[in-house]
Amino acid sequence: MGVGVFADNLISALNLSRTQLSTAYMLGTIGSSLLLPFGGTVLDRVGARVMLAISSFGLGLSSALLSQSDRVASYFAPDSFYAVMFVVTACFLFMRFFGQGCLAMVSRVTIGKWFNHRRGLATAISGVFVSFGFSVAPRALDELLRTWGWRGACLMLAGTVGIAMFIVGLIFLRDNPEECGLVMDGVDDEAWHSRMAAKIPKTRREFTRPEALRTPAFWAFNFGVSTQALVVTGLTFNVSSLGAEVGLSREQAYELFLPMSAFTVATTFVCGWLSDRIKLKWMLIVMLVAQSVGSVGMMGFGESFGWWLLVSGFGVSGGFYSVLLTVVWPRFFGRKHLGAISGVNMSTMVLASAMAPVMFAKAYELTGSYREVIAVCWSMPIAVILLALTAENPQEKISVEADASQFRKV
Repeated sequence: MGVGVFADNLISALNLSRTQLSTAYMLGTIGSSLLLPFGGTVLDRVGARVMLAISSFGLGLSSALLSQSDRVASYFAPDSFYAVMFVVTACFLFMRFFGQGCLAMVSRVTIGKWFNHRRGLATAISGVFVSFGFSVAPRALDELLRTWGWRGACLMLAGTVGIAMFIVGLIFLRDNPEECGLVMDGVDDEAWHSRMAAKIPKTRREFTRPEALRTPAFWAFNFGVSTQALVVTGLTFNVSSLGAEVGLSREQAYELFLPMSAFTVATTFVCGWLSDRIKLKWMLIVMLVAQSVGSVGMMGFGESFGWWLLVSGFGVSGGFYSVLLTVVWPRFFGRKHLGAISGVNMSTMVLASAMAPVMFAKAYELTGSYREVIAVCWSMPIAVILLALTAENPQEKISVEADASQFRKV
């Protein structure tokens, strides 16, 4: 969410075109997506606490390197376009791997391991801060950039994440409740768990990563959240340019993120409550419809009606997105291999988001407008809806088969 804010400054400092910077972003992001399945496997082995410390330090170091990227490139090869592209691509690779990849994965996997029947509620509470942070980040970072300059802003972020979050993770985070002598949901009451099990299927099988990848449900949710990542990344990376196309100033373009966050926060609470009560595939379908509505709004960004379609569409889909990412994988596939399964999902999302800046920049370069690429954006979630209709919880199928087997024995 923050890289787009620095795009114009990086273009100027590095002497790159928007398409070249977007290409570096895409290459770095693709590289990080290839590493994320490995990151998920490491998370399962070392635990969330160690992984959070490593990822925080790595993201802080990457942000510090980005603040000096033009100077580093000039030091090794003055006036070399290829040196600049190599350095900025490496910065994006490490930022995406440690940041949106590993840090986000650790957060979601930890909630999945600590909660079961209250997972939706826990996700809703967490989602308020996540959604608000994602939505206000572009505007807040823009103010930080204006005050301290782009180098100073990067260095302040490096200290906040690389030092402060590193310390917080080591002190407060634990991988699962069992290692602290606790139980999931914080309730050690068999009667309560029996009542709650009537709403949420019991985890009868711990799916491995290959087993999870063979289910239609994995790919339906994987593609659903990945289209969200692609479209929203394209919007935030090019929001000032999108606004300029319809006659809005940079400040006016960034104003959309605050009301969007209000929709997201409200939706996150509702979704967290609903996720413990209804089938998740219906929530996925609503998210995809909201995505499409938001993309249609981008076409009329400069008009009041289009502005509200954009804000409400992506605000609502963002609320569903944050809840589903945390709830669906442990509920469908169990906790044992959660890092490895989430790693594949994060890899796909990061790969999708890598494509977005180049898609938008190239479309604008070829046609002088974003309308064609926006048309692609609103049609993609509609196509995924067809797959979403098949996204049943694999645990429910196992439960039915187990009951049938028990009946035959009797």
